[in-house]
Amino acid sequence: MGLGRTEGRSMVDRGKRRDLVTFIATDKDWVAICHDQLSGTWAYLTGRLKVRGDQGIARKLGEMFP
Repeated sequence: MGLGRTEGRSMVDRGKRRDLVTFIATDKDWVAICHDQLSGTWAYLTGRLKVRGDQGIARKLGEMFP
């Protein structure tokens, strides 16, 4: 699944493109992060969220998708 932002709009697709960053978490943890029930930072620090790829983009995810 890909996440993108174009002209101020967020989008999700299954397009074939090079991944800049990959987030790895259980379904339960990912949903909790998306619903602000689990801090992404805390999940990362405790090993519940793993990040592969561009760490700079990963840190800006909250700004890109508020």
